[in-house]
Amino acid sequence: MVTVAQKRARFARRLAALAAREEMSPLAPAADHFRVATWNVNSLRARAAALARFLERARPDVVCLQETKASAAAPDAARLLENEGYYVAYVGHGAYNGVAIASLHRISGEQASGGFGDEHLDREPRLITCLTGTAPPIRIVSLYVPHGREVGHWHYEYKLAFLEQLAGRVRDWVAEGHVILAGDVNVAATDSDIFHPDAFVGLTHVTAREREAWARVLDGGLVDVDATHWGPHQRRFTWWNHGFNYSRNLGMRIDVITADRDLARRVHTTWIDHLERGAELPSDHAALVADFDPLSPRAAQRSRDRA
Repeated sequence: MVTVAQKRARFARRLAALAAREEMSPLAPAADHFRVATWNVNSLRARAAALARFLERARPDVVCLQETKASAAAPDAARLLENEGYYVAYVGHGAYNGVAIASLHRISGEQASGGFGDEHLDREPRLITCLTGTAPPIRIVSLYVPHGREVGHWHYEYKLAFLEQLAGRVRDWVAEGHVILAGDVNVAATDSDIFHPDAFVGLTHVTAREREAWARVLDGGLVDVDATHWGPHQRRFTWWNHGFNYSRNLGMRIDVITADRDLARRVHTTWIDHLERGAELPSDHAALVADFDPLSPRAAQRSRDRA
């Protein structure tokens, strides 16, 4: 039985979270930092105008996109990224899934689903990686983990196998150098990452097997920078179902930016972009943004010149 006091406490927490949204969005470029964003746009074609506004306002060095829903980048979005000076790595197939990386720095060494030589990572266009032309280079990974559909479904087992194979790749990538892996992981790592555990009993995203599989990915040498910077119990959600859930903050934290331990120590701050999530016809995800202290003075100067 939930008491009146508990209901009032929940309501107060919700109001506090809603009030904090105004300060969460990046309002200007980060001229003195290396800015990385990740955003499940839920159709690049549908969100082209929103992406244009976001890029103009936040000007990330790198943006990882998920659920682009096209075999190739939508023409409007492709022109936008090119006109804004971004180099693009893209993989998609049909009207589902699809991931991309857009970088203001030249990119090389692209590898994507379909080219890993692994039945789980190659099955659907959910993973793409490349190296940035920064000094030193950083491996960027844009990730869209399978949903899982329901516990016991073949897609649930596929999700676990995908994460298991990803964990092995992460260990190799971290051993080679700097890594930033970002995207929609479709796992809420703790009960603080969902609005209430009772609403998710028996559902995917919160099961022990999924959480353990995601933890093994991080154990390869990555740090969840938003949770580490603000603390693991801050309830900084990134996804809300369409409708009243957003206005009531009935959300989940399933979008992450992770970095190798050295880069994670350089995190200046992180943001959740409520400006676009609260706009008309939004994606059900908010963009997550992280600002890293630059690796070198020369890199910082180039960042200021671009801004």
